Amino acid sequence: MNKLFLILFFFMGFCGFSQKDSIKFKNNDVLVGEIKTLLNGVLTMKTSYSDKDFKIEFKEVSEIYLNQTFLILLLSGEHYLGTAKTTKTNILEIRDTKGYVFETNLENLSQVKESGTKFWSRFKGNVDLGFNLTKANNAVQFNLNSVLMYVGKKWNFNASYGNTINNQDKVDMTKRVQADLDAQRLFINDFFGIAQVSFLSNTEQALKGRTTGLLGVGKYIVRTNKLYLGLRTGLNYNIETYFDPTLDKNSMEVNLGTGLNMFDFNDFNLSTDIIGYYGLTESDRFRVDYSINLKYDMPWDFYIKFDFSLNYDNQPADTGSEFDYVFNSGFGWELK
Repeated sequence: MNKLFLILFFFMGFCGFSQKDSIKFKNNDVLVGEIKTLLNGVLTMKTSYSDKDFKIEFKEVSEIYLNQTFLILLLSGEHYLGTAKTTKTNILEIRDTKGYVFETNLENLSQVKESGTKFWSRFKGNVDLGFNLTKANNAVQFNLNSVLMYVGKKWNFNASYGNTINNQDKVDMTKRVQADLDAQRLFINDFFGIAQVSFLSNTEQALKGRTTGLLGVGKYIVRTNKLYLGLRTGLNYNIETYFDPTLDKNSMEVNLGTGLNMFDFNDFNLSTDIIGYYGLTESDRFRVDYSINLKYDMPWDFYIKFDFSLNYDNQPADTGSEFDYVFNSGFGWELK
């Protein structure tokens, strides 16, 4: 990019935005516009001279100037609501909405999300559909999945819903429905607290419905712009109803789990979670929930995804199975 083109970028940017953000690249190029997000190591920026937002690898940025109010998350776990600017080599100065000033290394910047007073700007989510048809035995599978997330300064909220139906000749139809609502409170040093309510209905395990309330704590072991690895533990209480009402029961368990998220590896995103539950009120009962999700990002916020889920219960209903698993593929759209 030659110097004349850079000057043109500057002037067009200054004319197009009343509140201008800017970044300087390690090769000394400069871009002026409106920063939308920094997520998973990719900075998204809108300019007045392009219909499409720029997607920029943050590792190529040497200076950043955030003149709007942003939600700012550091790799060290701190959260701020305010503005930020590079004051000297590799030093980022953050000024929160109360006027307090903090300094940190630029590499410590993990996420930036436009905030201001726009409540709805803090939401993101996705929805995807999948359909498979096999002629040989008239096997049909349909799946619907959706997620809605709210990202705040200290609180994150997540709601998800998944529905999978399988039907084929000479085999009973199977249906699986799962819904989760959880809240996460972020603390310093990468610790967090979690509260969750979940529901699972699974005909393969003869489970009409399991409603679970969970309280726990956790810690991110690794948190970078490309990878999250965390551990969590807690207590949960289950209310279980079966298709055979005589098997209905309530129980309490202790749980231990881990989760790994890998972001933006050549437009691929991978997440996997495993949680084990050990019965406190039921002797020697042990359950495991496992999931893995692979998503490929496409233009215009569309994506293709593949996921696998496994449920294990060593004390299932008499007519149920210890194991149930489901493999889904789908095409979806993401709200960022």
